[in-house]
Amino acid sequence: MKLMKLLAVSAISLGVMGATVVPASASATTMPKSIRGNFYAYQGHHKWTKLSISAHKASIKYPGEKIFKLTPKAKNKAHRLSYKKSNGFFTLNSKNKNAASSLFPEGDMKLASRKIGKKHYKVIRGYQGGYRFDFIKGKKVAHYYSHIAD
Repeated sequence: MKLMKLLAVSAISLGVMGATVVPASASATTMPKSIRGNFYAYQGHHKWTKLSISAHKASIKYPGEKIFKLTPKAKNKAHRLSYKKSNGFFTLNSKNKNAASSLFPEGDMKLASRKIGKKHYKVIRGYQGGYRFDFIKGKKVAHYYSHIAD
C-alpha cells in the first residue's frame, strides 16, 4: 500500500514539474497580424505583383506567372511556410536552404512605412540582389519603388 502511494505521489509531482518546465513558444506557422493582408508592387505596363499573407498561408503572384504558395504542411521545403523574425527583419520560408527555389525575396523582408503623396502606407520591404523594393498594403500604386539597399 505504501508503495502505491509513493508511486502515485511521484507520478503527480513529475507531471506537475514537467508541465511547468515546458516553455510556451509562438508558432512558426502562424503569421503575426501586423504583416497580414494584400500587398502590391508595380512591375510596369499597369501590372502588379501581389503578395498575400494570411494567418496560415502566404502567396506571391507575378504578372504572367502561376501563384507561388507557402503552406505549413507542404511536402517541398521551398513551399513550406516557416516564419522567423530576427533584428526587425523576417522571412516566410526560413527552413528553405536554397533561396533560388522560392519566388519570395531571397533576402529578408521588413515591415516599414512609406509616404506616398500625403498619406503614409504600410509596406513590406523585400531585399534581393543588393536592391530593396516595396510591396504597398492594399493599394495599387503605378510607380516602381526600388532602390539600392542601404
